[in-house]
Amino acid sequence: MYKKYFPACDINGPIEPPVSFMHLGIQGAVPIKCSNCSKLFEGGCTRHIKMVGDYLYLDHGPCGIDGPSDPVIYENAFIQSKVTVPRKCSDCRFLSVAPIWGFECNQDADKWGDFKRGLDWGAWKPDFIYLQLPQPKITTRILSQAVFENDLLTFIREHRRVNLGLSIQEAKADFTILRKKIANDF
Repeated sequence: MYKKYFPACDINGPIEPPVSFMHLGIQGAVPIKCSNCSKLFEGGCTRHIKMVGDYLYLDHGPCGIDGPSDPVIYENAFIQSKVTVPRKCSDCRFLSVAPIWGFECNQDADKWGDFKRGLDWGAWKPDFIYLQLPQPKITTRILSQAVFENDLLTFIREHRRVNLGLSIQEAKADFTILRKKIANDF
């Protein structure tokens, strides 16, 4: 799922050599450009955290394996839900699942340790970014898309469908909050 990758990192700098990093007993390394960045926090990136409501993957650069990076649905006998991954990762031997971070790349795992590289989305970019309402409210793909398309009516319908018992006024207020977040970040 590309939720933890976009907006992409816009800071240029070297990826290698990896810099040792430890957090709460978890050991590994992070890209050199991330090691000096003020957005590095607990092994994740806080870029656009106010907008997306979560840490994003660090930028490990391209994986070096050729192939298209457009999203495809990944499914196998062990994964019970359908997940979107880059096409080139869907049949790659390095694709793995981590309990906390979800899908990761095991390529160069010895180099990165517990702070594995994320999936390589290449030059592909989503049409919109996944946004996050404050907990316990539920945010869906449809809600995020409606915010980016400035579609208040669709937002209200979906907001009320997934957040039972909330008023139209609260949905409008949430829409306004999310619109302000994307206006400030883009």
